[in-house]
Amino acid sequence: MRSSCSRGFTLIEVVIALFILGSVLSSAFYMVHQYADERVRLRERFLTNQVAWNHLMEHYQQSQKWIVSGSSQSLKKKGIDEQAGQKWKWEINIEKAMGQDLYRYEVQAGSVMTEKYQSSLAVYLVQ
Repeated sequence: MRSSCSRGFTLIEVVIALFILGSVLSSAFYMVHQYADERVRLRERFLTNQVAWNHLMEHYQQSQKWIVSGSSQSLKKKGIDEQAGQKWKWEINIEKAMGQDLYRYEVQAGSVMTEKYQSSLAVYLVQ
């Protein structure tokens, strides 16, 4: 009487286990990659909003007469700022709105590496 007692796994079982492990690892790497990409996008969006907000605040300060209009710090309509070691382009559009002395200020900002703007902030100010 010969007892054929097999120990270990068959080749099919090992291949299936490796396939499942590969699928789980590849989906984990994909999720980490997506997280890193989203983190970069959020950082860029935050920085462009910061650039736009800074320029809106300059115009608000001037409208409130906190800054003298004829000072050496004259307000420009477009330019390039540096924020967090990167260069960001910005442009401000000022339009007359409905109402007496009411103006709409809109600042668009984005990376100098791309053509389109990544952020747009607007505010209404009385002059």
